[in-house]
Amino acid sequence: MKTLKLFGITVVSLFFLQACGSSNTSIHETDTPIDTTPEPTATTIVDVAVADGNFTTLVAALQATGLDATLSDTSGSFTVFAPTDDAFALLGQETIDALLNDLDTLTNILTYHVISGEVDAAAAIASVGNLVEMVNGDKVGLSLDGDNLLVNVATVTVTDIQADNGIIHVIDAVLMPLADRAEPTMNIVDTAIAAGSFDTLISVLQATGLDSALADESRSFTVFAPTDEAFAMISAETIAALLANPDVLTDILLQHVVEAEVLSTTAFSLNGQSASTLSEAAIPVSINSALNSLLFGGATVTVKDIYATNGVIHVIDMVVIADVELPDPAMSIVDVAMANGNFTTLVAALQATGLDTVLDDPESNFTVFAPSDDAFALLGQETIDALFADTVTLSGILLNHVLPDVIVLQDTAVMIAQSANKMVTTAVNQDVSLSLSDGTLYANKSAVSLTDIAADNGVIHVIDQVILPLATKFEPTMSIVDVATSDTRFSTLVDALTTADLVSTLADENATFTVFAPTNDAFAKIESTALSDLLADTTALNNVLLNHVVSGAEINALNAFAANGTDVGTASGDNVSVKLVNFTQTTNAANDEVAYNSEMEMLVGGSNSAQPGYTVYVFDEDLGTSSSACNSVCAVAWPPVLVTDAEVSNIPGLSIINRDDNSKQAAYLGRPLYFFQSDSAPGDNNGDGVGGAWWSVSQEQVSLQVQGSNVTTTDIYTTNGVIHVIDTVITDNLIPRPL
Repeated sequence: MKTLKLFGITVVSLFFLQACGSSNTSIHETDTPIDTTPEPTATTIVDVAVADGNFTTLVAALQATGLDATLSDTSGSFTVFAPTDDAFALLGQETIDALLNDLDTLTNILTYHVISGEVDAAAAIASVGNLVEMVNGDKVGLSLDGDNLLVNVATVTVTDIQADNGIIHVIDAVLMPLADRAEPTMNIVDTAIAAGSFDTLISVLQATGLDSALADESRSFTVFAPTDEAFAMISAETIAALLANPDVLTDILLQHVVEAEVLSTTAFSLNGQSASTLSEAAIPVSINSALNSLLFGGATVTVKDIYATNGVIHVIDMVVIADVELPDPAMSIVDVAMANGNFTTLVAALQATGLDTVLDDPESNFTVFAPSDDAFALLGQETIDALFADTVTLSGILLNHVLPDVIVLQDTAVMIAQSANKMVTTAVNQDVSLSLSDGTLYANKSAVSLTDIAADNGVIHVIDQVILPLATKFEPTMSIVDVATSDTRFSTLVDALTTADLVSTLADENATFTVFAPTNDAFAKIESTALSDLLADTTALNNVLLNHVVSGAEINALNAFAANGTDVGTASGDNVSVKLVNFTQTTNAANDEVAYNSEMEMLVGGSNSAQPGYTVYVFDEDLGTSSSACNSVCAVAWPPVLVTDAEVSNIPGLSIINRDDNSKQAAYLGRPLYFFQSDSAPGDNNGDGVGGAWWSVSQEQVSLQVQGSNVTTTDIYTTNGVIHVIDTVITDNLIPRPL
């Protein structure tokens, strides 16, 4: 087999880096020895893809565009970076359908995955830091994430699958070519003004006079532009202080500007290096391979390659402060909290414990994750009163929100969340995990809603829940099996473990396990026939149960929070997703039948339902069925939440069932949803507990989910591991529930 010369490798310009070098990589052609044996039937790249079974979407796209014939040509030689079906699925079915109806665009995308000639993994790795020209004429950036090869932001998961006419490398995301570069007509500043989402950026550029510089048509710039939403994450007090200190504001803004035009593909190739900005600060450029995203100074690039007459704009989701020292407002952390007006409970708690004097100290520095009044209200007044009566416990809880002797700004917090460790240590010497999910920063499972409220002795980040202490690990006395057997909530699980012959495994005191344990109610959500079939199929049951077990590790709640946004390998050999889901971020659009009420922490009727804002309920007699047990007269008293557009996707865990009359009803975690006729206004909860069978649907606003199942109790420690209680059985982790 010949190894052909790699075409189109371009050395990256050095202007972008403080200190980096790159060199051209050449892959030399070798002679193929003469073989007198009969030549076997050719196995082309397309043949390999079809036979594999994980490239059905790719093969369909090749066939639709006619490129299957090209890649079946044994006289040619190609290297294909092949997205799997899962990679295409990340685009969404609507996008896939649109591409299949736009063959020119689809052809451009597909040929952006192909190199003319054979490039094996070793040659590709030797070329990292460079740009490689693809068949469509555009370039990709090659880089490394540890030992993994990245193509743009896609990770190469399998290398060097050989075919008779080339090589396949498997990737986990579809590569998108650069945006079509029509001749731009506006400079960077005018382009930002026209976009309508950079009003704050334009205002601060004007305040510093940098708008004129970035409008200069005789120069070329790359601007990493924070949106209005990014600036809104910075407190009004900090913005005001910056406007009063234009030199500091200028330094921050210049950290977002690179001299010359740097397209996204070049940035991809610079993964792990630093950009030299006009402020002379070195801002790290990296790729989050788990999220397939480009990062600049910890900020995620959300839109790439907006062309202007004097450069290019990349949109980012936060302001990069880096090492710029923010101007000092003339107030301590306590003063700022008091003046804000949203921290009355926090201030009262600080005063009750005497910690207000500690956080008033002008000679110290603090980072405070500050629960708002709404966050404290979630505890309930009874709990709040009990804490105020126990100032020792209250003081410990408050200090667990304080990082002493350090000021951790938003961008640093994000970088910690993206690091391997993810932990920060509080004033009571307890670790708190920082993580990212859907663009939201979390401290443990508390969502950070506002960052960088500056004080003269530190910084405040606002959180939406009080960070309560996690369970303390005392010396346990029972194994996982003993704990489950002694708890009546797990009788079905214990029976299933017995049937699957897993009891002795999970009782092994010489092993360590993490078990996500479904309750009896979780098993009851499975349709009764399906559950009986599962319990009768030992092989299938064994696999399902092992999907709930992580072997060789004790993953406590803190580590689970840190794993937010990642997959964890189970004892079955499959992966389960771990994710913090913020229900306050779900939509209640005009076409949504179900919504989330964050004040009540409950599901309610959505804008498109018959009763918007009204409490919704589940019915115990629906357990063990795949439809609704409430029809005819029952449905008059308990009207079903009907779905009029065959779509419920705004809230994780929603699905649709078919009713006896063929109408469609919304369900949550498999349970049909209903209104109650006796509720007369939004907020009424008169149906909860009726007949011991009807229940409103409570849902905490931030939930730790494992493969879409809510973790309801964490950290039940045992002699051979830890148990976390979940509310839904993980029956098929190969098709994850939408999160």
